Amino acid sequence: MGPTSHRTATPNPTPSGRRPDESMTLLTSMMERPLDPGYAAAAERRVAEGLPSSTGTRTATVAVAAVVTGLLLTLGAVALRAPSTSAAEAKVQLVSQVESRRSAVERQEANLRTLQEQVDQLRGRALGQTSSSLQTRLAALDVASGAQSMQGKGLVVVLDNAPGADGTSADGNPRTSSEDSDGILYSRDMQVVVNGLWEAGAEAISVNGQRLTSRSAIRFAGDAILVNYRPLARPYTITVLGDPDGLQVEFAETAGGAYARALKDNYGIRVSMDARDDLTVPAATSLTVREATVPAPASSAPTPSTSSSANSSTATSTDSTSPEPTSENSP
Repeated sequence: MGPTSHRTATPNPTPSGRRPDESMTLLTSMMERPLDPGYAAAAERRVAEGLPSSTGTRTATVAVAAVVTGLLLTLGAVALRAPSTSAAEAKVQLVSQVESRRSAVERQEANLRTLQEQVDQLRGRALGQTSSSLQTRLAALDVASGAQSMQGKGLVVVLDNAPGADGTSADGNPRTSSEDSDGILYSRDMQVVVNGLWEAGAEAISVNGQRLTSRSAIRFAGDAILVNYRPLARPYTITVLGDPDGLQVEFAETAGGAYARALKDNYGIRVSMDARDDLTVPAATSLTVREATVPAPASSAPTPSTSSSANSSTATSTDSTSPEPTSENSP
């Protein structure tokens, strides 16, 4: 067998004169010949006919088209930014209706309180011949149910959003929304604070003039906090009757007091507490009679007194006698 020849494969040499950018023919063609061949041929025909190679961009038609286009764009932008006239008018009408009906509700509440005072006076006259124990019991029931306004010493607690805070929560649960709304006061916050005040020994509480009873509820609706189903405006003023010094000390030791300090220190919510010597908590206006019984007439009592006593019993069977209402949301 003859000798075996070993060969090593070597790459073909690059042809001389090859351009480095030969693989980028499309980009090269665009850079070297930016004008489309069809446009170039049309320009050559115009030159051959003695005309300029192009019509240019300064002709009257181009100028008018540019002006019209700019005018249309400007009108469109203005129409999008300007509010609709009909929508604005509807909003004004709705706001006017809300304010009008709110004023009507406030007038009706004032009339209702006046009538309640008249009923109390008539009841007192009718019970003039009854025993003092019954009158004392009825007075205690009025105070416990919130059917009677109260006046005396106490505290004024003011709650408000942190400076510059705005917005609302989707579920009304504090501290569960985005970071930019941590400074918002929610219904849950007010519930905890109010329950802490009851625990500290408050005798009567009202929020922005709304008396809290055993049937009161503190809820949320959009940006508003509702008390007794009435929307309240910021700031929220809580009027508390009781011993001012004892209330402050006891409230600081409750869970509500610790919660209020956390709201102020951690989230910047404004919380203030001032002692006052002359405060008034109005009577509740949402009390209704659920059940009533006519007491058996006493043998020694005349018929008119018996009838008056029955009416008074009906009027005082309004609500639960618990002096400390629960402010939790109810479904």
